[in-house]
Amino acid sequence: MSSRELAPTRIALLELGEERATAREGYALLDEKRMLLATRILATLRQHDEQCRRWRAALERAERALAAAFDRHGVHDLEARPMGRLSQLLSTRIERLFGVRIPVVAVTPAVFEPPRPPLDESPEALRAATDFRVLLALAPLLAGVETALWRLADEYRRTERRAGAIEHLLLPELDRAIEEISAVLEAIDQEEAQRVRRAQGRSR
Repeated sequence: MSSRELAPTRIALLELGEERATAREGYALLDEKRMLLATRILATLRQHDEQCRRWRAALERAERALAAAFDRHGVHDLEARPMGRLSQLLSTRIERLFGVRIPVVAVTPAVFEPPRPPLDESPEALRAATDFRVLLALAPLLAGVETALWRLADEYRRTERRAGAIEHLLLPELDRAIEEISAVLEAIDQEEAQRVRRAQGRSR
């Protein structure tokens, strides 16, 4: 919108003033949304850091246990061992923040049903199986947090663009239009006042 497209009237000035007030209100709402999203992102980042720390620690334990099992049994012996069945309940629910679907993942403690143990069962093999079960249970938790982070970040970027468009484009354009029309109306008022004074001077 440009002041060149509007007749310099008081009605146009009032309409521009109302539009500016609406734009400012919209910007205030977007700014509040932006702050709330940033707060949630920071909280989720802390949660992500904790999940990553737990994942790295579990991965290191599992790698050490697997190396010990390799040393004890060798690759072919470990590959030939029967697999047990891992039973764990994965529950997810969706939280909404400004329309953003945030997954919340919970995993029940894994229940492992071992197969019939081989004749040469060893503490190393049992430790490797246990540590990898722990690692497997952490994977969906980390995935849920990372998904939430991506979705929140996308919404924050969209909100930032909209708020920036209002702050840096729409509001300055409205301010310029109001100033230009106000200046034209003020000039018209001054000209009218001078005309009235001249008319009064001639009538005396």
